[in-house]
Amino acid sequence: MAITIRNRRLDEIMTRARSDRRNLLYDLLPLTGGPRRRRWLARLITRLYPRTAGFAPCAQAQSLCRQVEERGYSEAFRLVDAETLAGLQAWFRERPCHDRYRPHLGRFRPDAVPSDETNLGFYEADEILAAPGALELFNHPVLLDLAELYLGCRPTLDNVQCWWSFAGRPAAKGTQWYHRDWDNIRSVRFFLYLTDVDETSGAHQFVTGSHLSEEMVEINRIPDERVLATYGADQVATLTGPAGTCLVADTFGVHRGLLPRERSRLMMTVQYGVWRSPHGPARPILRRPSPRYDPYVNRIYLYD
Repeated sequence: MAITIRNRRLDEIMTRARSDRRNLLYDLLPLTGGPRRRRWLARLITRLYPRTAGFAPCAQAQSLCRQVEERGYSEAFRLVDAETLAGLQAWFRERPCHDRYRPHLGRFRPDAVPSDETNLGFYEADEILAAPGALELFNHPVLLDLAELYLGCRPTLDNVQCWWSFAGRPAAKGTQWYHRDWDNIRSVRFFLYLTDVDETSGAHQFVTGSHLSEEMVEINRIPDERVLATYGADQVATLTGPAGTCLVADTFGVHRGLLPRERSRLMMTVQYGVWRSPHGPARPILRRPSPRYDPYVNRIYLYD
């Protein structure tokens, strides 16, 4: 019987590693098992990574970190002013997106989706980083303090994403199913709602405490009934808020984005991790626009 990890045979894993060495760690991460072992390994591994000299995290970062440590996600907070929020909204509403699972559809405006089978419309990393205020937001001192505090080392800014979740689709797909993220040995993700989000418009859901739970340590889709039977409906937090709402979470915990019923959702995210994942570009794509952007933190996306 062929050995498989993350539904890939060992020969496939080695082929992927030869094409991009970042794939090797990514494909082998399931071998680390559940949260206890992962946290133990992370403490060992992060000793090998740089830390900020004289690190003194701000009070807000400390509060957010405690919330993520305890329940897996933070309360809603604000980091974006009204002008920056309006600029980001306009930037993405005016640009065509694409369905990465159905590339034959090409690019399309978010108000003219070519198929009812398209649930998600994505933007490329270079478009996201060029959005007004996005790079500055990803390097916000509160977020970098939080990430270093949570990780135990200086963070690597990784897996920048922005996408539409379109309303009125017949069934959930992809990240609209419950799942865990296996991108890094330890990471924390920042979310920004760019549209108003309630229970009918694609709210993020997180199973409270599941980032510490040894239950359902799986790679693929986790059925709703298993989540509810294991944790109970009262542990499923539905995170809503107006445009501009910010959240942070350890997305190794069980989570999903609800399928919007009445109004499409636009959301931007960035992951802060210990190392590089395959979700970023193989080489940096944007010249570092200012020395205030730390070259180590931004090394995946920015070059000098």
